[in-house]
Amino acid sequence: MTVSGSTRLAAVLGDPASHSKSPVMHNAGFAEAGVDAVYVALTVPSAELQTTVAALRAVGCFGASVTVPHKLDVVALCDSLSPLAQQIGAVNTLEFRSNGTLVGHNTDAPGFVRAFEEASGTGFAGKRVVLLGGGGAARAVDAGVRDAGATSVHVVARTPAKVSWAIAEPWTLETLEKLLDECDVLIDCTSTGLSTEGEANLPSPIPVANLPSTAIVSSLVYHRKTQLLADAEEAGLQVVDGAGMLLHQGAIAFEIWTGHKAPLEAMRYALENC
Repeated sequence: MTVSGSTRLAAVLGDPASHSKSPVMHNAGFAEAGVDAVYVALTVPSAELQTTVAALRAVGCFGASVTVPHKLDVVALCDSLSPLAQQIGAVNTLEFRSNGTLVGHNTDAPGFVRAFEEASGTGFAGKRVVLLGGGGAARAVDAGVRDAGATSVHVVARTPAKVSWAIAEPWTLETLEKLLDECDVLIDCTSTGLSTEGEANLPSPIPVANLPSTAIVSSLVYHRKTQLLADAEEAGLQVVDGAGMLLHQGAIAFEIWTGHKAPLEAMRYALENC
């Protein structure tokens, strides 16, 4: 990669962001597609989100990814939203247009569904789904799996009263045991798996033993194997981590920003070998 005076800027905004593999993926994509751009990771505390987005707009940044914990708060900073982002109420992709407007998109929903289908060999039609978490990522996954034909979607949250977009159930052992007894796909959309400390602070353990033997357990975390996925594997269940979702949501964002078809295999290779 050669960085020059005409090289354009893209970034991922999160807190933390240092673990992100998005720079490796997108820089490989830019190089393969011949796009003169560089993508960096920026750790942005919540109090600095508005200032950071304004600064990126001012310096001519052409795209940004948005991750935990900013997917809901960044909505208010956009001039307009794509129909899917409007439906979900969360944004994970910012498009800085040449006319100065900032458009918010959500590529998490289609990205997750594509990745899950690719990794598991099955889709969501007729599936009973349980989602862990009530934030922006859960909103997107909920929309994606419903559009893909899930029969039912139950949301379990640590603070159900804060979940305005769905009727959430409390994160208790009793609730989880009841729901997992009749669950085809369990999806962890929380940020707890980002670290062992987060996993240690769960309100209640996740009783994977209650899941049917045909159930699939998925996590959006991609940089480490979470305890949930390890427990599910030990129980003989099929698991799907977040690497595929990172790739597919990123490919959709790449196409929004550049107008080029995403070089999917080059981006996949970069992720698998970093």
